[in-house]
Parts: sequence; C-alpha cells; structure tokens
Amino acid sequence: MDAKLRVVLCLGCASALLAQTAPPPIPPELRARFGFVGPLAAKIGDGIGNLRVGDLDGDGKLEAVVVDARRARLVAVRAKGTETSIEAIPTDGQIAGYALADVHGDGKADLLVVDGRGRLTIRHPDGGKGEAPLDLGLGGRVGLLTGDLDGDGKADVVVLGRGTVRWATKLAAQPVLSSIDPIDENARSFHLFDFDGDKKLDLVCVAQGTAMNLRLRHGRGDGTFGPWHIAGIDNLHHVFPAKLADGSPALATIEGANRRVALHVFAKDGVEAAREWWALPDSKGDKALPFAVGDLDHDGDDDLALVQPERAQLLFFEWKDGTFAMRTLPTLAGVASVAIGDVDKDGLLDLVLASPEEEAVSWKSGALPLDQFPTQLTCADKPVAVAVDPNGGVLVLARTEKRDAHLDRVAPGQEPVRLVDLGRVPADPMRLFAADIGDAEGLEVAFVVPGEGLRTVATGAAAKKGAKTAETAGFAKKLDDGSLALCSHEGQAALLAVRERFVRRFRIDDKGQVRVLTQDNGPAGMTELSLAADLGDGRRLYLDKKEKKLVRTSPDGAASGAMQSIEVPPYDFAHLIPHGDAALLIGVRGVLRVPFGRGPSLRQVAVHQPPTDRTHYWDGESGDFDHDGIADLVMIDRQLPGVQVLAGTPDGLARALAIPVFEAGPGGDPENEPREIATGDLDGDGRCDFVLLAHDRILIYLQEK
Repeated sequence: MDAKLRVVLCLGCASALLAQTAPPPIPPELRARFGFVGPLAAKIGDGIGNLRVGDLDGDGKLEAVVVDARRARLVAVRAKGTETSIEAIPTDGQIAGYALADVHGDGKADLLVVDGRGRLTIRHPDGGKGEAPLDLGLGGRVGLLTGDLDGDGKADVVVLGRGTVRWATKLAAQPVLSSIDPIDENARSFHLFDFDGDKKLDLVCVAQGTAMNLRLRHGRGDGTFGPWHIAGIDNLHHVFPAKLADGSPALATIEGANRRVALHVFAKDGVEAAREWWALPDSKGDKALPFAVGDLDHDGDDDLALVQPERAQLLFFEWKDGTFAMRTLPTLAGVASVAIGDVDKDGLLDLVLASPEEEAVSWKSGALPLDQFPTQLTCADKPVAVAVDPNGGVLVLARTEKRDAHLDRVAPGQEPVRLVDLGRVPADPMRLFAADIGDAEGLEVAFVVPGEGLRTVATGAAAKKGAKTAETAGFAKKLDDGSLALCSHEGQAALLAVRERFVRRFRIDDKGQVRVLTQDNGPAGMTELSLAADLGDGRRLYLDKKEKKLVRTSPDGAASGAMQSIEVPPYDFAHLIPHGDAALLIGVRGVLRVPFGRGPSLRQVAVHQPPTDRTHYWDGESGDFDHDGIADLVMIDRQLPGVQVLAGTPDGLARALAIPVFEAGPGGDPENEPREIATGDLDGDGRCDFVLLAHDRILIYLQEK
C-alpha cells in the first residue's frame, strides 16, 4: 500500500474516532438558560452514603443528610450563602436504615431510624422522645421510602429488605403493618411516587435481567398496593420519577447498551397489557403447590385457590374489578391436593382439601363463608389427592404406609365407599382428573405419578369387575403433573399431554389403552414445548420455558399463522391454566396472569441518546433547573466524570449543560464518583438545586437566580 494512502487512511480513522467520542455542540441559547453556583463542599469523612434531602428544622430550606457509618451517626449539611454548616445527629449505635418524613402532619420532617435489630424509631425535629419503637420483623440493612399511602395527610413508610417488602401506616398513632411480601432478590432502584397520575402513590423498581425487568405496583390510596405489573425494557439499568412538559408524571429510565435516557408514561390502554404478578410469601423448595380454579364466590367468574402446606393456609385469589384480590384463610396443615366442584349438588361450588399429614379430607361448603374452617369427611388411610365427582361426592386417592393405594368415594355424612384398588403408588400424585374421557361405562379418573407417568382407572362397570389402573402408552410414562390437562374433542372430553416435541389429545378405549385423537408439534418457532392448555374454542396455549414466551394460537389451531406471542419472566412455572381472555402461569414463587390484547402498559414518549459512545449515565433526578415551569433531568455521567443537564421541552429532552466534577482518569474507564445525587431547594429561594455525594464529601450546586 502506498505510504501517502496509509497516512490518509489513518487520519480518516482518527477523524472518525473523534467524531464518535466528541459530544455534539450545545446551542448557546439553551446553555444560557442554566447556571449553578458552587459547588459548596462539605467534607464529612470516608464511608458516607445514603444521601437524602429534607427540612429538619422547618425553616423552608432542605438539608442534605448522609449516614456516617464509621462514627455511628447521621450528618446534616446546610447551605448558608456560599458556605456550609455541618450538624452531627447521633443515632445511639449503628443503623440499618433511615428516612426523613413528616409523620405527624405538622410540616416538619421527622427522623425515622431503623436499628440493627430491625426496630423503627421516630424522632421529632426538636429532639423530643417519639413513639415506641416498631419491630419491623426484617433483619439486616433496609431501605426506607416515605409518602402518604392512605390519604390522611401524614407520611407512611415502605420498608425494603433483601428479597422482601412491607409497609406501615399510622406511624404517629397506632401503626398498621402489612404482611411481608417477597420481591426479586436483587431488585434495585426503588421509588415511591404516583406514576399513573391517579393521585395515589405507587411503587417501582428494577429486577435483574436484560428483559422483563421492570416492576410496577399500583397503590390503592388506602394503605395497600395491588399486584406487581411486570414490563420489559431493553437492558434497563435504572428508573426514577420524572415529569413531562405538561406536568404529568413519567418514568425516566437509563436503558439499552448505550445507556440512553427515555421517558415513559403508564397508558391505561396500551397495545399489549402488562403481566400481573403475585409473589407468594415464604415460597420455599421446588415442589409445585396444590391449586384449583373455579367460581368460589359465585359471581360468575373463576377464582384461584392455592395452598401453602407448610403454613397451613389457603391463599384465595378472588377475581374482582378486573384483577385478583388475595387474602389468606386458615386450612389443614400439609395439604397435598385441592379441588373445586359441587359436592352436595346444591348448585354452588365447594372446596375440597386432602392432607396426608393430618390423614384428613375436608370440605368448605359453598353456602358458608370462605373463612370458615373446613369440615372433615370420613376417609380411610392417607388421602393424597382429591377430585369432586360430577355426580356428587368426592373421589379420594388414598394409600397405606406401605404405599398400597385405592380410590374411594366419600360424601358428607357417609362412610367411604371403595371403588377400586390401585396397587402400589411409589410417589403421591397431586391432582385427579375425573371425567368421561374413555369408552368404558361411567367416569374415568386419570392422574400422574411422579417419576412414573400417567395412570387411568375406570369407576363404572369395569371397576366393579375388579379392574386396576391401566398401562399407558410410552409417551405418557414420563409426564409431569403440569403436562396433563383436560380438553375437548368433537364434543367429547379428552386428555391433553405435552412433551418437548409434540402435543397430543387422547382418550382411553374400552380396554384401558390410550387412543390418540390428534397430534401437533406446536407453533412455528417454538424451541421447547413445556406446557400447553386448550381454550375450548379451537385455540390453544403453549409455553416455551427456554425462549420464555407464551403463545396463543388462532381458532384454527397451531397450523394457522395468526397467533400471539408474549414474553414472560424466567420463572419456573409448573402449570398453565386458561383464565378468561388470559392465562395463569403458576409456580412455586407465585402466580403470573398474562392478558392477551390491549390493557395497562408502558409507552415511551421521549428519548435522549448519549452525546458520545463512551457516555456512562449512572443515576439521575428530576427538577426544574432553569425555573421555566418544565421539569428537567440531571444525570450522573461517570465518563465525564460529573453531571449532564437534560432540558425538558415540549418535544422531549435536549442536552443543555455538562458539569465536570473531577478530571477524567488516564485509563478512560468510567469513574465511580460521584456516586449519589438528590435534588431540592436547599437555600430557600424557590428554585431547585442538586446535591452530589462524592468520595468523603457532599457537593451542593445552587441554581442561579
């Protein structure tokens, strides 16, 4: 290659590199709108963190507060002209978390401190003794978010532990504590604010993963929250509250491989409705939980009953006002199976539970309140699985200590009737399917024995002749419980079984053998067929756990090209159940409802691309930094290192100012400082300022007048 040509190419490459790394110029008229005095620096010491702002003394000016863990204290920094003053606030020992909030409604911020034993203490601004400590029941370090959850004009608190969340209201009177709810183990970026514009505080956070990583929980305004909504944003790094040009709420995000900044609104009629998630408290182990679906409150739609055996409690998911309302009810300990049906033929659905631990079968009559403890039925041996007989009564699979099993029919006020001996059952099934799924007279009962596969038994004339469970086809010998479901075929009941490569409908012939009716290989593009369900109108649901997607086919079935595919979070779901125009995915960790069609979801309304390909946005806050009535954003840029101010405009966001805090290091890697940011009026002039925490000091930037 010619030397001159090599030089030209090198110069061209250098120019291209500079074009990539040099930020585009900021219009002078835009930059002129923003100005800050400072920084006012207050050196505190190494190890400070948890930056917050609040009005501690009620003078209308906010103080910047941090935890000085090495000295077991809090430190408040005040801006006074061009100087700062520092006030040490003792905490009587190491603290696990703190917050500043007006819990008395007197306009002054109280200090909320959680000690190392998980007790919350409230201190008045004048230093007077507050209310008695409140035991939160959470160990280790906690995060505190404050705001008025119940509409009484006084601040409440949301407490965030590792993998848990709970909240407390009425802090200055008789505190009301919620139950402890599980959340994603490594969730971050928690914020409490009204993101949907209904004047009620909501909860938002970021979960791990590059997809399905945003969690949104709507506040009801009465001190409670609804279920989590799960949404997905590509490579979501951080989320925080913001406002649009018209003052309406928005979510600001740092997202994508290039860490762009975007504004999102929560639309009530989005293109694809958000998934709803109910995490289960104290969910342990990997065994699927007993459940049943049916209209237990007699209002015409299906509810969900799910049992936590180790806690002796029933979780009743009542379908109400377009969502599930969950409440906890008492039940037997060690429940292994649950079923819904009309036991006493009074036209109301009842609930039946089997507990091998208590050696009992019990039922809740549909004519009685659901919170009434279940009534025991007479049974023999250890009941392990139940189903409601369509003709009345309960079908019970029970076994002896030597694991010899039998199928009985029991009913209120009657002795059990032995239907058929089942032989040895090496492991306990969880569900019984009782329906006319065979050619023999009467009902058939089908169940899956873990590690063994499908068994079927006739309950009619064949049972009276002493027939036992039938041998099943090879494809059904290794089925999981969730791989089997009831379906229909040409007006008849049938069974649906899913394997990794195919899905089959089948019935049982008069000799007890499997008769395959139809088979398909699922929709195109499915990597692994994990779970399937029949909607009864020609459509079918398929779950692909490997690709983390749920597919609903058209009425023509899997052969048609018209289908819906919805991404789901990577939880280990064991069961797929139709629920109206949606699907329920049930696993050990919780219940996910996946709607099909339009509904509440996020919609992106503005985006700001980083000024260079090396910009490293880390954190951000919202505030009106040019006093024009439109909220702006201030972003920590670790590559600068410093902050970038993004001006809010009617059209979105525009980069307006870059403020370096330190010189860039020689290595070119993003710096770790500054590491925290907060905003508010720190000098009482009615204008929004911002505060940075960097190394061992607090830096205050006051907005110019």
